[in-house]
Amino acid sequence: MGVRQSYSKEFKDSVRSKLLSRGNRTIAEICEEAGVGVPAASNWIRQHGSSSVMKKQKSSSQWSPEQKLKALIETASLSEPELGVYLRKEGLFSAHLEEWRSEFISSMVLQKKTKTPKKDERDKKIKVLEREIRRKDKALAETAALLILQKKAQILWGLQDEDEE
Repeated sequence: MGVRQSYSKEFKDSVRSKLLSRGNRTIAEICEEAGVGVPAASNWIRQHGSSSVMKKQKSSSQWSPEQKLKALIETASLSEPELGVYLRKEGLFSAHLEEWRSEFISSMVLQKKTKTPKKDERDKKIKVLEREIRRKDKALAETAALLILQKKAQILWGLQDEDEE
């Protein structure tokens, strides 16, 4: 067994802050860099767990919808290391954010599908007027076709000279 070494409070705080804001580096890399064993560093974090750097973990089911949305907004533009720091600070996992994001999107899609516009008197009047326009357009097209046929019949039977047109 090795000799137990004692570290100053400032050194422990320094290593702890590096571990909590490590980004995509591993705990072992940071401990090796500082010359500290991983178990010792883990104990320092556990002992100082109620610090302002790291909140007490609460389960993701204890988060209100407003808090979930706020977390999604805050993490949307974070880089990978910043996201890691945020997740550790809030006691979350990236799976929580993914789950909340999919819940939010599905609720928006569901809300869009169930939303039906209210109909009023103007909508009914518009529908009647559109039907009237379609009916008149058909009648106009039919009249134009009959006039063309009438002119062609007159030309074919010689009732009207082509020069008279």
